[in-house]
Amino acid sequence: MTPVQPSAQAGFSLTEVLVSVFIFAIIGSISVGLMASSLSAQEQNSDVLDQAAMLDTTRTLLREDFGQVVLRPARDAEGRTLTALFAGDVDGVDRSGFGDGVRSGDTILTLTRRGRSNPGLLRPRSSLARVDYVLRDGNLVRRMMRHVDGSQPIDDGEIVLVAGVSDVELDFLVGAAWTRRVMLRSGQGEAGLPRAVRLRYNAPRLGVVEHVVLTSGAGG
Repeated sequence: MTPVQPSAQAGFSLTEVLVSVFIFAIIGSISVGLMASSLSAQEQNSDVLDQAAMLDTTRTLLREDFGQVVLRPARDAEGRTLTALFAGDVDGVDRSGFGDGVRSGDTILTLTRRGRSNPGLLRPRSSLARVDYVLRDGNLVRRMMRHVDGSQPIDDGEIVLVAGVSDVELDFLVGAAWTRRVMLRSGQGEAGLPRAVRLRYNAPRLGVVEHVVLTSGAGG
């Protein structure tokens, strides 16, 4: 009887197996790299979209706040009338017009505006709102007070508009010239209100951003 000879095609050689494993390892590495790159790109796009949404919110609130400014005298928690009606300074609002004689530090803008919603008049308050813009820990924050008088912030009345800002600049168009600070006191009237406000800062991923908004005194 003739013995059966093993076929030359019965299996793979060790070299062929090693080459196959090497090829599959390369393909796997490339796939993992592509997936990681895709996830990183998605995260970056998500961050940029979040920043863009915050900028849109900031732009809208600035336009609404300054477009509805009203020069209404306010009172502090002790009932004293505050002489300052509208104030802004990127270095911190000088509160000498607010009765305490100190600089507020992080408050760069303070104003009273119309248009605060009160559906069905269910809350015992007017449509006026006291609003501050604050720089705190590198964040631009908008703070709304519970009432125009008393200066007590609403519990959920603070929102971070833009996080991680730097190189903040704030200017006011008074007449035909821009100035870095402004303080309107009782008796000055609408004529003293800046025609526009310019806020410029450096935002993460977006670079230099500038907002220029008209105030309610722009038509005067």
